[in-house]
Amino acid sequence: MFCFSQSHHILNKSGICAKRMNRQLSALLLTVLFFVAPLAGCFGDEEKESVVAADSLQIDFVNPEDAIMRSGEFHDFTLEGKGNAITTDSDVLIFINGTYVESHSVIVEDNTVFGQLLTTPYTSEVNIEFMSDDGQTQSVSVPITEGTPIVNGEEWFEKIDFITSVCTDTTKCGGYVNRWMGAGNGFYERAAEYFKGHFEGLGYETHLLRVTDHGNLAQPESLNVIAWKQGRNDNCVQGMGGHMDIAPPGGPPGGGTYEGAYDNTAGTVAMMLYARAFADLTFECDTFLALWSSEEEGLRGSNAFANNNCDYCLPQDKELEFYINMDMMGMSWPAHKSNGDPFPYHAWSGPDEDPEVQDVEITSVLEHVHFDILNAPRDLRIDGTYGAGCDQHWDEHADLVFDVHEDTFGRSDHVTFRNLGAQTIFHLGAYDADYSAYHSPSDTLDNMVAEVGGQEELERSMEFVMWAAMLEFIIADQTPEIRNMNA
Repeated sequence: MFCFSQSHHILNKSGICAKRMNRQLSALLLTVLFFVAPLAGCFGDEEKESVVAADSLQIDFVNPEDAIMRSGEFHDFTLEGKGNAITTDSDVLIFINGTYVESHSVIVEDNTVFGQLLTTPYTSEVNIEFMSDDGQTQSVSVPITEGTPIVNGEEWFEKIDFITSVCTDTTKCGGYVNRWMGAGNGFYERAAEYFKGHFEGLGYETHLLRVTDHGNLAQPESLNVIAWKQGRNDNCVQGMGGHMDIAPPGGPPGGGTYEGAYDNTAGTVAMMLYARAFADLTFECDTFLALWSSEEEGLRGSNAFANNNCDYCLPQDKELEFYINMDMMGMSWPAHKSNGDPFPYHAWSGPDEDPEVQDVEITSVLEHVHFDILNAPRDLRIDGTYGAGCDQHWDEHADLVFDVHEDTFGRSDHVTFRNLGAQTIFHLGAYDADYSAYHSPSDTLDNMVAEVGGQEELERSMEFVMWAAMLEFIIADQTPEIRNMNA
């Protein structure tokens, strides 16, 4: 059974459609109330007492004017009184029962609403619009100070430094290097067990997916780490991942690597931090967080997950809605090259069937996150051109710092899921001519630090792209227009 939503021009399964249409109707009703409420006093003679938000709203268990919010952190709030409501700006996210509220508005339907507010590391002011049940409004400004973001560059650096360091003290050095696939590589096997333990420790149902096509169990074609989190809706699935294998010795174009710090230990560590950030959230669809193998050998790891029939492989009876890919992270804006130019920042959505029009709704999420929430400089350009970039619009984007749009660009694991009809986002830093250590023995953490001008600069660069991808995932989860293109 199906139902049709003219406003979205898509065919929806009834189970998904009913829930999402109810959510949209509630958001529309609340929006109308906020616009109509100021007119209510024009039609009555009774004088009302001025509204006091603090009588109904508390943040971190104190009145709003006494609260101090910290950037990048969650803050508890309570809203009391049937009919009272709040709304927030785009860079202050509301969560109820662990789920992002797409409308950024909440109304009390019974007696009390318990929720959380999440600011970004770049939120400079917090303004909350409070509306009482009789239609009166009050703007509440909450002080904000620097916090410890739930995903942050400093923690990322500590983790990648541990993973890539080699010493005799295993409490200080993980030594998870030489992670190339094939030939029964014991280094890779050891690293896979370490990553699996990380996800398991956070409560995810985690598996090692080992696929051997040629019959030799000692030489697996792929060995992925797959962590599953159950969603509210049993009819759909979505995911996020990055490859944990690195370019093998002698591999093109630079001769292979042993750390693979940039490609792709950086993205691997980002996935580890996302796992912790997502642990207490509730998503609409069943969600997989994955570390792929054999990306450097032709996407064999993600293809093994997507096209094999096992209990923890990609379900064939659920709609695959979207996938976000993290590959080659950190060498991007706001970090700068030695010549003073910012490194390019690439984020491409797809599928892109027609370069002249927007094909998929996830593109709107991509742009909203970067340019509305994180306030990235959309039109920042360099005096010259970058060495590499997108497929479809390179003539007009060759000097553009934020190369963020729909595109057909491939070369990583998002292609596996894009080919199955999923809407995708691919995050990628500088590559080829814009970072000479690509696929070479020079691809080390020390070299990344040197290239961007210091550890703090590298941490800032990673923090920005990690927040962008995390927000994309959270918002896409609650965007009903994001559907499989084959649905």
